[in-house]
Amino acid sequence: MMLRSIKSNKLNLIYFLLFLLFGISCGNKNKKRFSYNKLGYYFQLISFNSNATAYHAKNIAWLDVSFKTQSDSVFWDSRNNFNDNYFVEIDSSSKTNFLKNYISGLTSLDSACLLIKTKDFYLQQFKSDKVPFFSGNDTVVKVNLKVKQILTPQEFKNRSVNLLRQETEQIEAYFKSPRDFEMARDTLGFYWIEKPKPSELPIIVYRNIVKLNYLGSYLNGRVFERSPDNFEVSYGTPDQLIKGLNYVIKRLKKGQNAKIILPSRLAFGENGSSNGTIAPYTPLIYEIEIIDVKNE
Repeated sequence: MMLRSIKSNKLNLIYFLLFLLFGISCGNKNKKRFSYNKLGYYFQLISFNSNATAYHAKNIAWLDVSFKTQSDSVFWDSRNNFNDNYFVEIDSSSKTNFLKNYISGLTSLDSACLLIKTKDFYLQQFKSDKVPFFSGNDTVVKVNLKVKQILTPQEFKNRSVNLLRQETEQIEAYFKSPRDFEMARDTLGFYWIEKPKPSELPIIVYRNIVKLNYLGSYLNGRVFERSPDNFEVSYGTPDQLIKGLNYVIKRLKKGQNAKIILPSRLAFGENGSSNGTIAPYTPLIYEIEIIDVKNE
């Protein structure tokens, strides 16, 4: 009985060692599938289109992209977060954006995976030196991408015209009727959802210190931004607020609330936000409360 037990233990040990060796071998094999770029990222071409022509500088790549943690949890993707409007100008000389650098060697329908160091990724893609909690223990971020189409500058311009038309249709669909849509339009270019009650107080003028709260959301109600409590701005000072919010404040007085829609040209425009959270040609809803106004 003891001899049989010893043989069984040896056999189990052999199986375990074989399993361990096989696992290590597969791990190394998977690792070797990725190549290293001297800029500091790893890449793997998954599929390619042998019939496509090479890119030309200044062309624009339309991408289907997803960003994942090391455990393969998707935390951002271009279809849901960017309305399938993720465009990158091709630039093989880029040394500060690994995604832009890599796609310069791809063509339409190519797909690939990149491994980018976590801190590098968030700095390049979201202009942030802070790593969110879900990537806190990860050494890399996985970027899965497919090139949907390579567009010439003229083709991209034509697509932009279509996107602008679709944006207007989205805003119009938010209101009950075409008449309500037209009635909501302010001469400054935004749309009133809720107008403030009349006030006899003085209007806000250039360089007034304005204390306010605001909440930004998409047309579907999903919140993307909230101001700090009692946020203060010097009215009219560039870069403190997006253009459309300055326009709305111009119409408000102390104690008033408003809810409006900003078309993209008064918000983040044809390129979207620089931190990658707002897609190109995205209309936005803002709720604004003017708490206090005082002279500078």
